[in-house]
Amino acid sequence: MALIIEQQPKYNLLPVGQETIYTVHDNTAISGNFKIKYIAEIYVNNVSSNLMVTANRVAVLKASPNAKGRGIFDLQSILQSYVSPDYEGGVVHNSTTSFFSQYNGTNYSDTTPHTIHQIDDFSTNRNSVKYVRVRFKIEFATTATGTVSTALGSIDSNKILVFNGVLYETDILKMDTNGKFGYHLGHQGLIMNTSGDKFLTNSPTTQYIRLNDYMTLPFFSQYNDDFRVGVSGLTSPSIKFIKIQFYYNGSTTGSLITKTISPSTGGHSGYMSDSNNKLQFAGVGTGNLVGSGVSLPANWDYYTVVAHDSGDNLVSDTYKIYKQEDDCKGFETIRLTWLNKYGVWDYYNFTKKSTRTYNINRKQYKQVSGTWNENIYRTKDHKGGTKNFSGSITEQIAINTDYITEAEAQWLEELFISTDVFILNKRSTDSTDEGYIRKYIEPITITNTSHTRKTTANDRLIQYNFTLQKTRTKKTHRI
Repeated sequence: MALIIEQQPKYNLLPVGQETIYTVHDNTAISGNFKIKYIAEIYVNNVSSNLMVTANRVAVLKASPNAKGRGIFDLQSILQSYVSPDYEGGVVHNSTTSFFSQYNGTNYSDTTPHTIHQIDDFSTNRNSVKYVRVRFKIEFATTATGTVSTALGSIDSNKILVFNGVLYETDILKMDTNGKFGYHLGHQGLIMNTSGDKFLTNSPTTQYIRLNDYMTLPFFSQYNDDFRVGVSGLTSPSIKFIKIQFYYNGSTTGSLITKTISPSTGGHSGYMSDSNNKLQFAGVGTGNLVGSGVSLPANWDYYTVVAHDSGDNLVSDTYKIYKQEDDCKGFETIRLTWLNKYGVWDYYNFTKKSTRTYNINRKQYKQVSGTWNENIYRTKDHKGGTKNFSGSITEQIAINTDYITEAEAQWLEELFISTDVFILNKRSTDSTDEGYIRKYIEPITITNTSHTRKTTANDRLIQYNFTLQKTRTKKTHRI
């Protein structure tokens, strides 16, 4: 038997929302045999050291040889079931349960949970990234009526990391001479190892924030396979520091804020083969900074956020986050957060006119006019006619941006197509008696059915509006 893997993903770090193709071939086994099937055993786990054990085998697929004798598998639909967004903070990694992300200095727990947006400093992922490996075998019968049996021997694919991202049909793929293809994350600047690289977002590097707004920036934190995190030659190729500096009237104000990624701050920078550490979130909003104990300067115009690797080298572009005030006309600011194409979170403040509309769905019934269960029949003034038995109220909000740039307009297209959108409320004092569950995020859906890309050439001034519908209904009394 000579079972070989002829094709597998070109890169070992890839978004799960793309074709994940494997092609296998065994010229000896398919010659003269019957009922031939190629077998793919799929293994998924957070930790790579014990990946290939039965407990981590999530699926077994079979494929008949095609006209060329090859077995071709696309694992995309299977693997998409094993990664998902990170909505909350939690334990730092699977190898220990001693460290957690924090909110207001309190560790995440079942009784003190917090959303991913509220983290004080850092949070690793728990669901966004997984290790995957495939073991291939072949089965056949030696006669047309014989019993099918699996041939001795197998071959394992490369170990890959999949993350909860998607590719668009316009995303450019690179292919080599063996037919392997993939999306070059490094070419797109999404693996931080130079001063021009990006966090895991397509947002412009200029952002706007109010006092006490929450915001996270996600990043690939540890990797050294197809793409290297950090500059070359590092013993631990990882992101180690997030540095923040405030500015006022063109000059720095306050000391440089250096947030060190470590288990005690909810992250992890020491290199290890645990998928929880490969993608992490940094809390960089004003609400996050205050929660972590940072005192904001009395006066500031903007602040910068950059990433440094474990050798303290600058390995990211500079993100400028400008102070934003509520609209002077008194319009309500509505801050949205949504799942972007890379499976992590983006943020934007809608500062212009918003209109709230309430729609009610009533259930009615016809009520009798009197009483039938007393000594005599009595009419009652409050009885009779049509009554509402119950009702459910849904709230819609029409929101508007200020005038925006073309870069912002293209970025906001990801909001329009996102499957996960929330209203994110500002940080405020949490009463011990009241609590904070359901206080900061409200799930919504975008109800617009069409979206027109606007440009400066076509439209001169670019402004977008969206219609939101809250997915939690308001309850009414029941009769």
